[in-house]
Amino acid sequence: MEQAWELKAKIEALLVASDRQVTIESLAQCLEVTEDEVDEALREFEADLLAADRGILIHRRPHGIRIEIKPQYTDLIGRLLPERKAKPITSQALETLAIIALKQPVTTADINAIRGIESAGTVQTLRKRKLIAREARLGARREKIWRTTQIFLDTFGLASPDELYKEGRMEEVFASVYSGELDGEVGADPANKKGL
Repeated sequence: MEQAWELKAKIEALLVASDRQVTIESLAQCLEVTEDEVDEALREFEADLLAADRGILIHRRPHGIRIEIKPQYTDLIGRLLPERKAKPITSQALETLAIIALKQPVTTADINAIRGIESAGTVQTLRKRKLIAREARLGARREKIWRTTQIFLDTFGLASPDELYKEGRMEEVFASVYSGELDGEVGADPANKKGL
């Protein structure tokens, strides 16, 4: 059996190098150790990263794990690398995203009916940002059907869409929709026709 510190170092290297989530199973296969050994080393590594002098953490998701920047340091990334600075989501796009998240799978026609305005442009912008994706199947009238993505879950700190139904979580995620910021903005904003 490998030394614990060596296994943790290898896991750290693999997680830093990966641009996506990885499973404990794939780490175990790569490192030629058991899943229990990987899980134990990960737990130790997670505890190490919780120290105040560390800027990263391990984030566990239902389908894998990855290294992320601690929330208090994410603004620094945008300052150093402006191209990676998070772009704000407009209230119109957030409203559309809330409808998709809560009603999914949902067609553009359904979104239009709920919002009372044409939303195809905003839907496409959300798709380009990879917050939503098309279902493989089409609707009854051969319409595109939309659902949220893993990027949506990661962006809003959700393990699954079902978390939106926990008390207070929906309001927290879609704060501007529920805070009244959308009053008078349910239609298109003439100053921002792109929707995002």
